[in-house]
Amino acid sequence: MSNNQYTAVSAALAPYRHEKRLFLTLAILSGLFWTIATLSTLGIVWFYMLLIYLFSLIGHSMLITHLQGNAVRIDEKQFPELHARLVACSQKVGMEQLPETYLLSGNGVLNAFATRFLRRYYVVLLSDVVDALDDNPEAINFYIGHELGHIARKHVVRHWLVAPAMLLPLVGTAYRRAQEYTCDQAGLACCADLKSASHALAVLAAGSQRWKQMNTQAFIEQMADSKGFWMSLNELTSEYPWLCKRMARIHAPELEAPRRHPLAWFIAAFLPNFGPGGLLISIMIQMMIVSILISIGLGSYHENKIKHTYPAAFSYAQTVANAVQAHYDETEEVITDLATLGVTATAPETLKETTIDPDSANVTLEMTNGKFIYMTAEDANTEDDAFSFAWTCSTTIAEVPEGVSCESLAAEPEAHDLLNLLTQ
Repeated sequence: MSNNQYTAVSAALAPYRHEKRLFLTLAILSGLFWTIATLSTLGIVWFYMLLIYLFSLIGHSMLITHLQGNAVRIDEKQFPELHARLVACSQKVGMEQLPETYLLSGNGVLNAFATRFLRRYYVVLLSDVVDALDDNPEAINFYIGHELGHIARKHVVRHWLVAPAMLLPLVGTAYRRAQEYTCDQAGLACCADLKSASHALAVLAAGSQRWKQMNTQAFIEQMADSKGFWMSLNELTSEYPWLCKRMARIHAPELEAPRRHPLAWFIAAFLPNFGPGGLLISIMIQMMIVSILISIGLGSYHENKIKHTYPAAFSYAQTVANAVQAHYDETEEVITDLATLGVTATAPETLKETTIDPDSANVTLEMTNGKFIYMTAEDANTEDDAFSFAWTCSTTIAEVPEGVSCESLAAEPEAHDLLNLLTQ
């Protein structure tokens, strides 16, 4: 590509060909989401969104104050050369207001980012990249221009508009990758030559030292490997395109990338976008969600199963109480062994334990869900002066099937095919 052609491409500062279409798709889907959420919750969703915004504001403030307290602000007094490049690049990408820019120690991390806090834009450059490109100022321009591109194209502002739809498989990550390609065009607009732009990407790929020996053409040829299943799947679930593809695009925008593996497309369609973590984080969160749903489902199934056995549990409680009463009428003794009492009725499978107090004759049934049924024996004398018990029922079960309760046991004991509590 000649320098004239390169200049024409840089001057155009055109967004990546899919970015506008992807943004429009996400904006429509997000609009539908907010409309449905507002109507279905009668607007309550916006109260929770306000809380989320306040929490995010607090978290974001921690980042900004960290920069202001620990990073070095680039201005006319501090790193004037970098500041001059920042001013010139801002003009080239069409920015009216200069963002507040900081130089931060990267501790080996080769990256940068742009953000917005309370209507103010910020750009953070990591010193490792700036130091690595110290001998090539035009490559630094590409590095700066790429981050300014996120502000000029309003990526950091529009994020909230499309946030719900960004979770969608394929389209959410595709939009983020399109943004990266677009910002590379902004970097080109700020850079005087293609070789320097290549150097900026080479640092991100090969590190702060080895980038000088990197073969750019050989790196571009690595793009042919991206058609494989694993490379396709990981890129489709990632918010960042492969660096070899970014290098290829700045050298030859018309070059078509290899088609991704069909199976990777199919699998990626079921993996929502959960941020920069890519495939691994997406699968982990998917597994966590599935586990939670299974736990909820099993818990509901178990609880419903127990509820269906409540009638049998109340009947069983009365059966045991009747057996205690009958045995006491004959022997004037309270027996705690169910077999000795002659209780042959089958206990519900959701009954955990049945206990009989040898002193008070009280019967306690514990269910597997931690609920209890109590049959309490109280002293009573019958008309012929024979000593017996008067039974009262209580329970910790809040909701039982209609027609079955402690009241129904006391009112209609024979309705459960049981002996009367006070017989003969």
